[in-house]
Amino acid sequence: MNKEILEVAEAVSNEKSLPREKIFKTLESALEIAIKKKYEKKINIKVYINRKNGIFNIYRRWIIVKNVKYPEKEINIKNIKNKNIKIGEYIQNKIKSIKFDRISTQTVKQIIIQKMREAEKLMILKKIKKKTGKIISGFVKKIKNNYLIIDIKYNLEAILLRKHMILKEKFKKGDKIKALIYKFKQTNYKYKIFLTRYKNKFLKELFKIQIPEIKKKTIKIINISRDPGLRTKIAIKTKDKRIDPIGTCIGIKGLRIKKISNELSGEKIDIILWNKNPKKFVINAMAPAKIINIKINKIKKKMEIIVKENNIAKAIGKKGQNIKLASKLTKWNIDIINNNKKNIK
Repeated sequence: MNKEILEVAEAVSNEKSLPREKIFKTLESALEIAIKKKYEKKINIKVYINRKNGIFNIYRRWIIVKNVKYPEKEINIKNIKNKNIKIGEYIQNKIKSIKFDRISTQTVKQIIIQKMREAEKLMILKKIKKKTGKIISGFVKKIKNNYLIIDIKYNLEAILLRKHMILKEKFKKGDKIKALIYKFKQTNYKYKIFLTRYKNKFLKELFKIQIPEIKKKTIKIINISRDPGLRTKIAIKTKDKRIDPIGTCIGIKGLRIKKISNELSGEKIDIILWNKNPKKFVINAMAPAKIINIKINKIKKKMEIIVKENNIAKAIGKKGQNIKLASKLTKWNIDIINNNKKNIK
C-alpha cells in the first residue's frame, strides 16, 4: 500500500500538473475517509503520509471543548492536563496501522480517484477565478429563454444572460463566442460563472487585445460611453508625442477598429481624443458635428453648443444618440443651439 501511494502521487502529479503536496493532502483525506468506514462509531481520524517512503501513520483525534456533546470526537478541557492546549485544538493518539483487504483497498482507490478529481477541479476553478475581468472564449452549448450556457475551457460551463448580450445578436448551438467573466461564485465544488458582452469592461478588454499600445498603457482609455450594439464613444489620450492615438487605434485601413466592431455585431465606434480643456473635449466628443461656438456654465456643469442649422441633425444624432453619448462621455450637460439662437435641446 505504501508503494502504491507513492506511485499514485507521482503519476497524478505528472498527468494533472497538480502540486505534489496537494496530492499528498488529498491522499491523506482519502485514507481518512476509508479508515473511518471501518469503525462503527463516528470517530475523528487523521492520517499523515511520509512524503519520501509513502508510510502512513494513523491517529485518532479529539477536539477540546467546554461542553461535550459527542464523546467519540470531543473531550472536556477540564480533563486535559496540558494547560497549553486551548479550546478548539486537538489531542491525538496513534493507533495501529489498519490492514486493508481486497475490497477495502479497492474502496480506498475509488476514494483517491474521486478526491483527485475534486482537487483537479478546484485547481481549475482557481485558474478561472483569476480570469475574472478578462475575456474568455467558448462555444454555445445550450440555448434557454433568458440565457445561454457556454462551454468554456476545461469543460466548465458559464452563463450568459440575455440582458448581458448585445442588442439583436443571435447565437446558434455550437457557435464560437467571446465574453468577459464579470462574476464568479463558488462554494466548494459548486460554481457559477457569469459572462457579459454588454458591459463597458468587455469593450475595454477587446481594445487591449487588438491594440497593443493600450495593453502596454502607451495609450490610455479615459472613459467609455456606449449604446451596446449600436454606437460607442471612447475617449483616449497618450503622453507619447510620437504617437497618433486615434490613427493607432483605428489601424492601417481601419483593420484594428473593424475587428472590434465586428466582434460587437457591427457596433459603430467613435475614437475621441481626450483634452483637459472641457470645451475642446466636448468639441471632440460631438464629432461628426461641427461646432461654431460654446457657452459654458461651470456652476451647473452645462454647455450650450452653437451649430449651423444644417449641422443640427449630426449634432443630435439618430434618436438623440450623438448628444447623449457625448454628454455621458464628457460628464457635461449639453444643449444644442443653432446659429439663429434657437434652442434645440
